[in-house]
Amino acid sequence: MHRTRTRTAQRSAALRGLAALVPLLLLALASGCALQQVEVVRPDMFRNYAIYLRDELVRRNILDAEGNYMEAAIRDNRDYRPASYGEELYRRLSTRFRSAEARNGLAGETFADSAAPDDNVRIGKVGFALGQGMDVISVSHTAITDWNGDGVNDWLVTCTVTPLFGTGPREYYLVVENVAPTGVLKPTLLAIRDCANNECTVLVGKARSKVLGFDPDRSTDKAPANFVESQPGQQIVVPPNTPAPAGAPGAGGPRVQEHSLSN
Repeated sequence: MHRTRTRTAQRSAALRGLAALVPLLLLALASGCALQQVEVVRPDMFRNYAIYLRDELVRRNILDAEGNYMEAAIRDNRDYRPASYGEELYRRLSTRFRSAEARNGLAGETFADSAAPDDNVRIGKVGFALGQGMDVISVSHTAITDWNGDGVNDWLVTCTVTPLFGTGPREYYLVVENVAPTGVLKPTLLAIRDCANNECTVLVGKARSKVLGFDPDRSTDKAPANFVESQPGQQIVVPPNTPAPAGAPGAGGPRVQEHSLSN
Protein backbone atom coordinates (compact mmCIF):
# COMPACT_ATOMS: atom_id res chain seq x y z
CA MET A 1 0.00 0.00 0.00
CA HIS A 2 2.85 2.36 0.90
CA ARG A 3 4.61 1.65 -2.42
CA THR A 4 1.41 2.36 -4.35
CA ARG A 5 1.02 5.74 -2.64
CA THR A 6 4.67 6.55 -3.35
CA ARG A 7 4.31 5.73 -7.06
CA THR A 8 1.11 7.79 -7.23
CA ALA A 9 2.86 10.77 -5.61
CA GLN A 10 5.79 10.45 -8.03
CA ARG A 11 3.46 10.38 -11.05
CA SER A 12 1.60 13.43 -9.72
CA ALA A 13 4.86 15.33 -9.28
CA ALA A 14 5.93 14.40 -12.82
CA LEU A 15 2.60 15.59 -14.24
CA ARG A 16 2.92 18.88 -12.39
CA GLY A 17 6.39 19.31 -13.87
CA LEU A 18 5.09 18.68 -17.38
CA ALA A 19 2.24 21.11 -16.82
CA ALA A 20 4.76 23.79 -15.88
CA LEU A 21 6.62 23.21 -19.16
CA VAL A 22 3.53 23.46 -21.39
CA PRO A 23 3.41 27.31 -21.47
CA LEU A 24 7.10 27.42 -22.37
CA LEU A 25 6.66 24.87 -25.14
CA LEU A 26 3.66 26.73 -26.52
CA LEU A 27 5.69 29.93 -26.49
CA ALA A 28 8.45 28.25 -28.48
CA LEU A 29 5.98 26.83 -31.01
CA ALA A 30 4.27 30.17 -31.39
CA SER A 31 7.59 31.80 -32.25
CA GLY A 32 7.95 29.45 -35.23
CA CYS A 33 11.04 27.62 -33.92
CA ALA A 34 12.28 26.24 -30.65
CA LEU A 35 13.76 28.84 -28.35
CA GLN A 36 17.06 28.19 -26.62
CA GLN A 37 16.69 27.70 -22.90
CA VAL A 38 18.22 30.46 -20.78
CA GLU A 39 19.39 30.15 -17.19
CA VAL A 40 19.51 33.75 -15.97
CA VAL A 41 22.09 34.36 -13.25
CA ARG A 42 21.85 38.17 -13.06
CA PRO A 43 18.38 39.34 -14.23
CA ASP A 44 19.35 43.02 -14.05
CA MET A 45 22.27 42.50 -16.43
CA PHE A 46 20.52 40.05 -18.73
CA ARG A 47 17.88 42.73 -19.19
CA ASN A 48 20.53 44.89 -20.86
CA TYR A 49 21.33 42.11 -23.33
CA ALA A 50 17.61 41.77 -24.08
CA ILE A 51 17.33 45.53 -24.73
CA TYR A 52 20.56 46.45 -26.50
CA LEU A 53 21.21 43.16 -28.35
CA ARG A 54 17.59 42.23 -28.93
CA ASP A 55 17.83 41.69 -32.70
CA GLU A 56 20.86 39.44 -32.26
CA LEU A 57 19.18 37.41 -29.51
CA VAL A 58 16.04 37.00 -31.63
CA ARG A 59 18.19 35.86 -34.57
CA ARG A 60 19.80 33.24 -32.33
CA ASN A 61 16.40 32.04 -30.98
CA ILE A 62 17.24 33.18 -27.45
CA LEU A 63 14.37 35.70 -27.49
CA ASP A 64 11.14 35.57 -29.48
CA ALA A 65 9.86 38.52 -31.51
CA GLU A 66 8.14 39.96 -28.43
CA GLY A 67 11.28 39.78 -26.31
CA ASN A 68 10.29 36.71 -24.26
CA TYR A 69 12.69 33.89 -23.46
CA MET A 70 12.38 30.29 -22.30
CA GLU A 71 13.68 29.89 -18.77
CA ALA A 72 15.82 26.79 -18.33
CA ALA A 73 13.67 24.11 -16.70
CA ILE A 74 16.29 21.37 -16.41
CA ARG A 75 19.90 21.97 -15.40
CA ASP A 76 22.23 20.13 -17.75
CA ASN A 77 24.83 18.44 -15.55
CA ARG A 78 27.09 17.92 -18.56
CA ASP A 79 27.92 21.63 -18.53
CA TYR A 80 30.99 22.76 -16.65
CA ARG A 81 29.78 24.46 -13.47
CA PRO A 82 32.49 25.67 -11.09
CA ALA A 83 31.90 26.13 -7.37
CA SER A 84 32.58 29.87 -7.80
CA TYR A 85 32.02 31.60 -11.14
CA GLY A 86 33.63 34.70 -9.62
CA GLU A 87 36.86 32.85 -8.88
CA GLU A 88 36.78 31.23 -12.31
CA LEU A 89 36.29 34.53 -14.14
CA TYR A 90 38.97 36.31 -12.11
CA ARG A 91 41.57 33.58 -12.62
CA ARG A 92 40.80 32.62 -16.23
CA LEU A 93 38.91 35.34 -18.17
CA SER A 94 41.11 36.97 -20.82
CA THR A 95 41.30 40.76 -20.83
CA ARG A 96 42.15 40.95 -24.54
CA PHE A 97 38.66 42.28 -25.30
CA ARG A 98 39.64 45.60 -23.67
CA SER A 99 43.44 45.66 -23.36
CA ALA A 100 45.80 46.21 -26.28
CA GLU A 101 48.73 45.38 -23.98
CA ALA A 102 47.28 41.95 -23.17
CA ARG A 103 46.62 41.29 -26.87
CA ASN A 104 50.24 42.05 -27.71
CA GLY A 105 51.69 40.06 -24.81
CA LEU A 106 52.86 43.17 -22.94
CA ALA A 107 50.65 42.53 -19.90
CA GLY A 108 49.11 39.56 -18.11
CA GLU A 109 46.28 38.08 -20.15
CA THR A 110 43.79 37.38 -17.36
CA PHE A 111 42.51 39.72 -14.65
CA ALA A 112 44.46 37.75 -12.05
CA ASP A 113 47.64 37.96 -14.11
CA SER A 114 47.27 41.71 -14.62
CA ALA A 115 46.40 42.60 -11.01
CA ALA A 116 49.06 44.50 -9.07
CA PRO A 117 49.96 43.44 -5.50
CA ASP A 118 48.14 46.43 -4.01
CA ASP A 119 44.96 46.04 -6.11
CA ASN A 120 41.93 45.15 -4.02
CA VAL A 121 39.78 42.25 -5.23
CA ARG A 122 36.46 40.99 -3.93
CA ILE A 123 35.33 37.62 -5.26
CA GLY A 124 31.80 36.25 -4.99
CA LYS A 125 29.90 33.25 -6.29
CA VAL A 126 28.93 34.82 -9.62
CA GLY A 127 31.45 37.61 -10.11
CA PHE A 128 34.23 39.78 -8.79
CA ALA A 129 35.07 43.45 -8.30
CA LEU A 130 38.59 44.77 -8.80
CA GLY A 131 39.90 48.18 -7.81
CA GLN A 132 42.65 48.90 -10.34
CA GLY A 133 44.22 52.33 -10.68
CA MET A 134 41.41 54.89 -10.92
CA ASP A 135 38.81 52.32 -12.05
CA VAL A 136 36.45 49.87 -10.41
CA ILE A 137 36.12 46.81 -12.65
CA SER A 138 33.13 44.57 -12.00
CA VAL A 139 32.74 41.26 -13.86
CA SER A 140 29.57 39.20 -13.46
CA HIS A 141 28.39 35.88 -14.84
CA THR A 142 25.07 36.92 -16.41
CA ALA A 143 23.35 33.94 -18.07
CA ILE A 144 23.83 30.45 -19.49
CA THR A 145 22.44 29.59 -22.92
CA ASP A 146 23.44 27.89 -26.18
CA TRP A 147 24.60 31.06 -27.93
CA ASN A 148 26.10 29.40 -31.01
CA GLY A 149 23.49 26.65 -31.41
CA ASP A 150 25.96 23.75 -31.20
CA GLY A 151 24.17 21.94 -28.37
CA VAL A 152 26.63 23.07 -25.68
CA ASN A 153 25.73 25.89 -23.29
CA ASP A 154 27.80 29.09 -23.28
CA TRP A 155 28.27 31.89 -20.74
CA LEU A 156 27.10 35.47 -21.13
CA VAL A 157 29.39 37.71 -19.07
CA THR A 158 29.18 41.44 -18.29
CA CYS A 159 32.22 43.57 -17.51
CA THR A 160 31.57 47.07 -16.13
CA VAL A 161 34.39 49.60 -15.77
CA THR A 162 33.51 52.63 -13.62
CA PRO A 163 36.05 55.46 -13.30
CA LEU A 164 36.28 56.98 -9.84
CA PHE A 165 36.39 60.41 -11.50
CA GLY A 166 35.39 61.83 -14.85
CA THR A 167 33.21 60.05 -17.39
CA GLY A 168 30.48 57.52 -16.75
CA PRO A 169 30.76 53.72 -16.76
CA ARG A 170 31.51 51.49 -19.72
CA GLU A 171 29.94 48.03 -20.07
CA TYR A 172 31.31 45.21 -22.17
CA TYR A 173 28.85 42.50 -23.24
CA LEU A 174 30.67 39.19 -23.72
CA VAL A 175 30.02 35.55 -24.57
CA VAL A 176 32.35 32.69 -23.68
CA GLU A 177 31.57 29.71 -25.90
CA ASN A 178 31.96 26.02 -25.00
CA VAL A 179 33.51 26.58 -21.58
CA ALA A 180 36.05 23.94 -20.57
CA PRO A 181 37.36 23.22 -17.04
CA THR A 182 40.88 24.41 -17.87
CA GLY A 183 42.64 27.04 -19.94
CA VAL A 184 42.10 30.74 -20.54
CA LEU A 185 38.47 31.80 -21.12
CA LYS A 186 38.57 33.81 -24.37
CA PRO A 187 35.38 35.86 -24.73
CA THR A 188 33.82 37.28 -27.85
CA LEU A 189 33.04 40.99 -27.51
CA LEU A 190 29.42 41.46 -28.57
CA ALA A 191 28.95 45.16 -27.81
CA ILE A 192 30.17 48.09 -25.72
CA ARG A 193 27.85 50.45 -23.85
CA ASP A 194 29.62 53.75 -23.23
CA CYS A 195 28.08 56.36 -20.92
CA ALA A 196 29.14 60.02 -20.59
CA ASN A 197 27.43 63.39 -20.10
CA ASN A 198 24.05 61.82 -19.29
CA GLU A 199 24.00 59.86 -22.52
CA CYS A 200 24.83 56.23 -23.29
CA THR A 201 25.87 54.84 -26.66
CA VAL A 202 25.80 51.16 -27.58
CA LEU A 203 28.60 50.29 -30.01
CA VAL A 204 28.70 47.20 -32.19
CA GLY A 205 30.59 46.25 -35.32
CA LYS A 206 33.45 48.52 -36.35
CA ALA A 207 32.28 51.29 -34.01
CA ARG A 208 33.89 49.35 -31.14
CA SER A 209 37.35 49.99 -32.60
CA LYS A 210 37.00 53.74 -32.10
CA VAL A 211 36.72 53.50 -28.30
CA LEU A 212 39.09 50.54 -27.93
CA GLY A 213 41.90 51.82 -30.11
CA PHE A 214 42.16 48.46 -31.91
CA ASP A 215 39.99 46.14 -33.97
CA PRO A 216 38.45 43.53 -31.62
CA ASP A 217 37.62 41.28 -34.58
CA ARG A 218 41.31 40.61 -35.09
CA SER A 219 43.80 38.93 -32.81
CA THR A 220 47.55 38.58 -32.87
CA ASP A 221 47.29 34.81 -32.53
CA LYS A 222 44.23 33.72 -34.49
CA ALA A 223 41.97 34.56 -37.43
CA PRO A 224 39.06 37.01 -37.01
CA ALA A 225 36.34 35.67 -34.71
CA ASN A 226 32.65 35.42 -35.59
CA PHE A 227 31.39 38.66 -34.07
CA VAL A 228 27.91 40.16 -34.26
CA GLU A 229 27.03 41.29 -37.77
CA SER A 230 26.48 45.02 -38.16
CA GLN A 231 26.92 47.91 -40.50
CA PRO A 232 30.32 49.65 -40.29
CA GLY A 233 30.29 52.29 -37.58
CA GLN A 234 26.85 51.33 -36.30
CA GLN A 235 25.94 52.88 -32.98
CA ILE A 236 22.73 53.34 -31.01
CA VAL A 237 22.21 56.22 -28.57
CA VAL A 238 20.12 55.20 -25.55
CA PRO A 239 19.18 56.87 -22.24
CA PRO A 240 21.56 56.19 -19.33
CA ASN A 241 20.48 53.38 -17.00
CA THR A 242 23.66 51.72 -15.86
CA PRO A 243 23.54 50.07 -12.40
CA ALA A 244 26.39 50.62 -9.95
CA PRO A 245 29.05 47.90 -10.01
CA ALA A 246 28.30 44.93 -7.80
CA GLY A 247 30.91 45.49 -5.10
CA ALA A 248 33.69 48.03 -4.77
CA PRO A 249 37.18 48.00 -3.33
CA GLY A 250 37.43 48.57 0.39
CA ALA A 251 40.26 49.77 2.58
CA GLY A 252 42.48 47.41 4.51
CA GLY A 253 42.26 43.64 4.88
CA PRO A 254 43.64 40.98 2.55
CA ARG A 255 43.91 41.75 -1.14
CA VAL A 256 41.44 39.01 -2.15
CA GLN A 257 38.23 38.77 -0.13
CA GLU A 258 35.17 36.53 -0.43
CA HIS A 259 32.21 38.81 -0.98
CA SER A 260 28.71 38.14 -2.30
CA LEU A 261 28.07 39.74 -5.68
CA SER A 262 24.84 37.86 -6.39
CA ASN A 263 22.49 40.76 -5.60
